Amino acid sequence: MQINAPLIYREFKRPEGFQIDRGTISGLGDISLLLKTVLFHYALPARRSFEFQDKNPIAIEHEPDFTVSAILLTGIKFPTGDSSRLEEEFHEIEIPGAPESGIHGHDLTPGTGSYDSIFGEQTSLRYKRVFFETNVQFTLRGDGTHQYHFANDLLWEGGPGYYFVRQREAIFGLQFVASGEYKDVDRFRGKKAADTGITSVFLGPRLVASRGRWSAEVAAELPVLTDNTALQVVPDYRLHAGISVQF
Repeated sequence: MQINAPLIYREFKRPEGFQIDRGTISGLGDISLLLKTVLFHYALPARRSFEFQDKNPIAIEHEPDFTVSAILLTGIKFPTGDSSRLEEEFHEIEIPGAPESGIHGHDLTPGTGSYDSIFGEQTSLRYKRVFFETNVQFTLRGDGTHQYHFANDLLWEGGPGYYFVRQREAIFGLQFVASGEYKDVDRFRGKKAADTGITSVFLGPRLVASRGRWSAEVAAELPVLTDNTALQVVPDYRLHAGISVQF
């Protein structure tokens, strides 16, 4: 079981009519609960070597040279984040001659206001210190609040890597990752919200490390494809950092 509890902070500046609106948004996002089910796991028999201590041989068991696994992800996302920013969609008025804004209530809201289903998979393959991992996640959106319905979302990532350090208690490696997203347009009051769809692909390096029950990662990604459906906010680059602990 895995619980994700995002803490969100957003700082924005946007035109509002002929004025400039500045502000920040912070708080708890939508909490999700994931179940990870191992569908398949295979490993070559572990190698053994012997060391002598006080002239007595001691067997040392090493990690298998080859492992492969597949994991099924299923889960649910709860509407714990504040979705009141979606009420802005009711009050937006186009003023002739005023600059158009690419930041709206659906961009700022910490929560979607909906119960969502999550499905996905994780695969991992390793031969000695070389590895390859993939991760795919599809979010099936439920009905949201304030007559706003977020579109279903498909996220994917994967790529090869190499462990510079791989021991039983410590791991350090570098992975080259390709990631992407496909999302159709949202719907507000039953009509399409034109500035909400996107298809994107990113490339970049990721550092991974673990020691005992703790693990961490840091990644930097640059866009190689961005196809958005209207004037909207898209990233120039992305930085990721995370820490996790297993119980």
